[in-house]
Amino acid sequence: MKAGKNHYQVLDIPVNASLSEIKKAYRQLALVFHPDKHPDPIIAIPKFNEIKEAYQVLVNPSSRRDYDREFHFQKYQNKEMPLASEADEVLQMTKELWAKLKHQDPFRLDQDLLYFQLTQLLSNHNIRLLNNKGNTLLDQEILQYLMDCSMALPIDKKRALAKFWQLIARDNSTNINSIHSYLKHAQIWTIWDNYKMHLALSLALFICLGIYLLR
Repeated sequence: MKAGKNHYQVLDIPVNASLSEIKKAYRQLALVFHPDKHPDPIIAIPKFNEIKEAYQVLVNPSSRRDYDREFHFQKYQNKEMPLASEADEVLQMTKELWAKLKHQDPFRLDQDLLYFQLTQLLSNHNIRLLNNKGNTLLDQEILQYLMDCSMALPIDKKRALAKFWQLIARDNSTNINSIHSYLKHAQIWTIWDNYKMHLALSLALFICLGIYLLR
């Protein structure tokens, strides 16, 4: 995997694109640049190979997670977390991040850094440690801390992280329901925040109009 390539840009999709959006973008570009369909193979072949590489990386959740961590967060290379040696250590690392966040102003929080730190905790290595141990209560505690740590992030980043939380939850209905409930409430709060903004603007406009009419 070459981190210097922007696979999202190649497929012309946002970084939080869903699996169906990735597949749709690939199909559309393949119709244009596939060597059997494009009139100029000199242009089509390298372009199609680039599109195919981007698709193969992003369509696989594991390789996409590795790519995101490698490419989008290069500026945080000196902030990488050490790998956990056992499942209980993943919990300890998660607790430490949560403890640090408690003392930070959520309005001045570096959201990209926080997202990077959370993806570090959700590495293939750490998830494998948790799955191998198979301790439902440990998984539940870790998931709760991860969700608490993610409170200040926008809904799109929460959804992206939730895909990895589900890898920890596996088929445990309690943990899966907790994730779904968290996302549901996060969506409600997002809608309410947007509504408050529009309400404030409407109220300000109404007051200005009232002042103008009373002059």
